[in-house]
Amino acid sequence: MQDIFGSVRRSLVFRPASGEDGEYGGYGGPVEKIWSSIRKSGIGLFSRQSVRALPPIPKDEAPSIRWRKGELIGCGAFGRVYMGMNLDSGELLAIKQVSIAANSASKEKTQAHIRELEEEVKLLKNLSHPNIVRYLGTAREDESLNILLEFVPGGSISSLLGKFGSFPESVIRMYTKQLLLGLEYLHKNGIMHRDIKGANILVDNKGCIKLADFGASKKVVELATMTGAKSMKGTPYWMAPEVILQTGHSL
Repeated sequence: MQDIFGSVRRSLVFRPASGEDGEYGGYGGPVEKIWSSIRKSGIGLFSRQSVRALPPIPKDEAPSIRWRKGELIGCGAFGRVYMGMNLDSGELLAIKQVSIAANSASKEKTQAHIRELEEEVKLLKNLSHPNIVRYLGTAREDESLNILLEFVPGGSISSLLGKFGSFPESVIRMYTKQLLLGLEYLHKNGIMHRDIKGANILVDNKGCIKLADFGASKKVVELATMTGAKSMKGTPYWMAPEVILQTGHSL
């Protein structure tokens, strides 16, 4: 128990996030010509270096990787999640897809959700931790915006509870410890998740916890304003009292 509280105390330390270098820097010549031909073919693409989702990928950025969408594995109010495959490595992906509304009635709501996804990308692209779902890239198609993420085969804590019932205390202890490690990493990088619940905690086939869905997350420096620190984000049944009362919240 002391270890858990010690981890929570350490998680209150603020440190600025650090960027990471891309892994494709330095490629050129024939390789670049091959990737240029693939890009012109119209196959779905994403770039590991993409920061903003909506603009087209510049020619001088990192080579793109081919991907293909598979079966539907989840859906929400504004989008769906599909299983996908990296056609170069064979790696399975989770593709969070949002349709770009054509009619004016739903266009405003969709654009607002797209802005939330862009904020999620800004946070995820600089995170690297075994207990945080891995961001792989973004891709824009004619009628949809896609965020490509690490595929976690076990599904969410919520779905596992539905399948197996309540967990043994030893499993709860193991999951909680991993979740705290992920939160400690986020807090050290000045990030509040703001929507921690069973549906956003994923488990792989080895029992490794992955914290997902950063749509409601914010950097602490962005919450320093009165509006940001008192904004209501997340799921009501899982919110802290200070968030519901809008009295201000921080790490």
